[in-house]
Amino acid sequence: ACQNIGEIQSVLNTISKYIQHPSTFLFDREKAKKEKEALLNKKREEGKRKAYEGRMMRKAKREGRKDLEYYLRQGAEVPTEEFVKELGKLTKEQQLNEWKAKHGQHCMAFHLDTNRCQRDRACAFLHVDAKNINTFEETDEVAG
Repeated sequence: ACQNIGEIQSVLNTISKYIQHPSTFLFDREKAKKEKEALLNKKREEGKRKAYEGRMMRKAKREGRKDLEYYLRQGAEVPTEEFVKELGKLTKEQQLNEWKAKHGQHCMAFHLDTNRCQRDRACAFLHVDAKNINTFEETDEVAG
C-alpha cells in the first residue's frame, strides 16, 4: 500500500508508461512466486488466528464469563503515537514488558523497528498504524 501522495504518483506514472509502451513491461516470475507464497502464508496465519480465537472464546465460556471475547480484547487496543515514542526511550526488556501489558496482540516490530516488521503479511501479530489525534474510528460519532 502506498504511504503518501508521492508513492501514488509513482505508481500512476509506471502504469501510464506501461500503457503507452507495453513492450517495456517484463513479468517477474520470482516476484509472482514470492507473492503467491506470501498469500498462502497469510491464509495459513489467518487459519491459526481463527483457531486461537475459538480457543479463547471456549476458555471464557468454561470460566463462566459473560463476555466471551474477554481474552480476545486483552492487548487488542491500538497503541498511540505518544506511547510508541515513549517506548523508544526504554531498554528492549522494558519495551517488551510494557508492550505485552497493553498491546500484546500487536506487532512490536511494526511500530518500533525502523524497517518495520520483516515478516510483513506472514506475521501473526496485528499490523495497524498507531493512533493519533486525527485517527478516525468507525465507532466514532460524526456530527452532521
